Amino acid sequence: MLVEHLRYPVHYDRLNSVVEELDYPVTPSSIYVNFNIVGSCNGLLLINPKNDALVLWNPSTRESRELPESPIEFPTRSRKCLSTVYGFGYDSFADDYKLVRVVTFVTERFETEVKQYSLGTNSWKRIEDFPYSVPNKSDGIFVNGALHWLVYLENDLVCPYFVSYLDLAEEKYGWLELPDYESGQSFCDIGVLGGCLHMYRYVSDIIFEVWSMREYGTIESWTKFSIIVPHMTGLENFVHVKPLCLIENGQIILRVGRKKLVMYNPKEELFRYLRFHGLSENSVVGTYVESLVSPYNFDVPGGQYHAEW
Repeated sequence: MLVEHLRYPVHYDRLNSVVEELDYPVTPSSIYVNFNIVGSCNGLLLINPKNDALVLWNPSTRESRELPESPIEFPTRSRKCLSTVYGFGYDSFADDYKLVRVVTFVTERFETEVKQYSLGTNSWKRIEDFPYSVPNKSDGIFVNGALHWLVYLENDLVCPYFVSYLDLAEEKYGWLELPDYESGQSFCDIGVLGGCLHMYRYVSDIIFEVWSMREYGTIESWTKFSIIVPHMTGLENFVHVKPLCLIENGQIILRVGRKKLVMYNPKEELFRYLRFHGLSENSVVGTYVESLVSPYNFDVPGGQYHAEW
């Protein structure tokens, strides 16, 4: 697990009390810059310091590689960007790591620009435009060889949300239905838990719902469990909760706001705070597995790395 401090990143090993300080792979333009973790795949992190270049980094080996920039090709009707989201994953067919950038423009009609970067060729190319709107402006989730975004259809009043994906090998878009739930006005988003795509949403201030797609692509395999916290100080409001990872014995690490990490045991319905020494409240969290995959030598087979969890 990587915990990003305001001034330095640290590695937190196996959820114990050992905190290891790491050097930033690049010198940010400001000491107060927070790194955004775009994605994590096979031990490689793609990070994006605000106002700085994209960097591919292996925290385990300390190797890093700054990626080349690619200018945005604005349409003739606009010079403004509504949003920019990314996605990072591994194309097993080409044995290549790929980054996708989706830019949505401010225009009268919906317009996007999608570019894909290949680590193998160290170059960008434009691919088919993204067909939907990404309401949460979240970066893509890598599962099953594809990048996934929660997307929105404005003309669908019954169930406006569904999952759109981009297959990295075929460079084709597809979509997946969300589980049958009462959409209402509750916030929802997607992620990955235990290698499975999941959707999470806030039912109320004390009820948090997680749906997991146990068999990828099979709508009937969506399985739900709810987390209920009736009287727990500091956790009563689920407005800013995100499932981070699934660890041994089926326990789940939750990020609560920007200040707390909580381990949840679904079987016993128990919560345990994870406490860090020497970290401020301005920390954010990302997850990765330890590996020897190099940002320069990407020929290491994806299965031959050591995973901590």
